[in-house]
Amino acid sequence: MKNIVIILFLMRSVALYAQSKEYPAPGEFVDIGGYNIHLLVEGKDKKGPTVVFFHGAGDIALHWNLVLPKVGKFATAVAVDFAGEGWSEHGHGLALNQQVYDTYQALQKAGYKAPYIVVGHSLGGIQANLFAVEYKDEVKGVVMVDATHSDVTLKIFNKETKQMEWKRMRLTADQPIKEVVKTPLTEKPEIKSFQGKRDFGDMLKKFSDEDKARFNWIYNERPFTYVKGQSNTYEAEIMQNMYLNKGKYTLDVIPLIVIAGGNKSMPEGDENWSSGQLVKHRDSLQKDLLNLSTNSKLIIAKKSGHYIQIDQPEIIVKQIRQLVKNQ
Repeated sequence: MKNIVIILFLMRSVALYAQSKEYPAPGEFVDIGGYNIHLLVEGKDKKGPTVVFFHGAGDIALHWNLVLPKVGKFATAVAVDFAGEGWSEHGHGLALNQQVYDTYQALQKAGYKAPYIVVGHSLGGIQANLFAVEYKDEVKGVVMVDATHSDVTLKIFNKETKQMEWKRMRLTADQPIKEVVKTPLTEKPEIKSFQGKRDFGDMLKKFSDEDKARFNWIYNERPFTYVKGQSNTYEAEIMQNMYLNKGKYTLDVIPLIVIAGGNKSMPEGDENWSSGQLVKHRDSLQKDLLNLSTNSKLIIAKKSGHYIQIDQPEIIVKQIRQLVKNQ
């Protein structure tokens, strides 16, 4: 009986340790001036372009981990945790243009030099577009993975009606876009936190057990952190600017591959947007992304929902390989 009690005590202790232990960053940290950006890297020192991956809103670099190792076999592949997300530290705020600048600084300081092929999923597609325009001479290819368009329609909470309504995101813009801060962070910001929860369903079934544990720790065990007054990403303002000034955001002749999910669920409409209208608008936006470059093509991932990098990662790998070969 005594031995059983000891065993039960040890089992409980191990379980508590497993629950509370922190998962170290799977990649590397780069200090870009007072705060660290986390880069998940495969295929270091491969010749040719550096392939840079931008994650979507609410996601982390680890969401690319079914694509990254495969790309790492023929190129240097780098997935970025934007500041304040994943394992990256909070810096000068979450504005999308700031995140693009931070990413470039991290790549430069870590020695991952141009030329770049940039890959953006969902909202990361906006950042990939911003990056490719800002550093156009250094970008040799862009892949947009079910990427967000500047004219995207999203379900947004209406403070007056207290209802969630479908609305073009750019029409909610009400602030000037925050300028990029290029000076070092001299004081660590005061961090606030809250405990979040995310039910992944079967989304993670293809990932390794180690990665599943990392996802669970990030989203369900470690509290979410934020900096009061710095949570604005200026998405609406930047999308509005991109929509109204389309000529400034084109990629010219840079090769562009748009990969759209062909098996996405039908959104539930409202009195202003029916389900059919939403789907038609969504599909038209993916086709319109082709106009960003005079050298573009559209691929429909027929078995994929929004997360093509999880549903059909091989499609993305194939297109990146072709871009790398063409350099």
